[in-house]
Amino acid sequence: MKKNIIKLALLVLGTTLSLWFTQCFIISTMKNCTSGTIGKINAVMRHQIDVEVSIWGASTAYVNINPKIMIDTLHQSVINMGIDGTNIDQYAGLLHEYLDYTKKTKRLIIALDLHGGLEERNSFYHLHNWLHHTNNQHIFNCLSDIDYQTMNKLKYVPFYSLTLFDKHAFPYFRKSLFNPHKEFDFKNRGFSPAGNMSITNQIDTTITASINARPIKKLTALLSKAKHKNIMTYLVITPCYIKGLSQIKNSKDFISTVKTFACENVKVLDFSNCSISKGATLFKDNTHLNSRGADEFTRLLSHELALH
Repeated sequence: MKKNIIKLALLVLGTTLSLWFTQCFIISTMKNCTSGTIGKINAVMRHQIDVEVSIWGASTAYVNINPKIMIDTLHQSVINMGIDGTNIDQYAGLLHEYLDYTKKTKRLIIALDLHGGLEERNSFYHLHNWLHHTNNQHIFNCLSDIDYQTMNKLKYVPFYSLTLFDKHAFPYFRKSLFNPHKEFDFKNRGFSPAGNMSITNQIDTTITASINARPIKKLTALLSKAKHKNIMTYLVITPCYIKGLSQIKNSKDFISTVKTFACENVKVLDFSNCSISKGATLFKDNTHLNSRGADEFTRLLSHELALH
């Protein structure tokens, strides 16, 4: 009986140590990733990105704003921190972390699009991007707003994170493990051009832009922190293709909501219906510009920034 208890105890101990080692190994490897979306997140969490102009937002920042063009116009250091599929409701914790330590940033650009800029998420998008940083209070609090139960399981259930790493994390894990790079490498300063595809088929449907309280609350807190650090923030409503814009029945309400944030330290730049909006050859779809459109929009945005 005593031998069986010892064997069981050794089995439990061995299994626990194996799971602990596996979890530590995966998390450590993911934290060492220096490229792509996870590389962007890691660079902020390690306080290794600090520029004069930082661009934040979901894919409409990621594919729509070209830092190289902005650098040529403003003569300041610029990085595009846009994260595909991830609006302010999910990335606010990361921006809080950045604002806590930045010493160089003088201009903060937050891109908001009519299709999701102020949408409240009810589930995570690509949680694997964040799993290795959920012990950070900013990240944990931000993600807990979206799914409190999952975040509590991550905090209190041993090895729960091992059940959440999926196939989307594997390329980052493999690259970090077998092709490690100490220096962060973001092609095009974090910008990801969407190619040369243009809008071909226009679906005739009416939609409503989401204007939710939680993203607004998070945006308010971020603007307050930026003001405290004497950072000028630009809320940029990104271009929408004119036919797509006409399908959003409450676009004026969205724009009005964003404009309520305008004050001495916050400028609202509304490009939702600008000169670019009429050019079908500049858009990949209703809200995402193609490469040519992104360059034209960046020049337009840079000119506006140069005036302020």
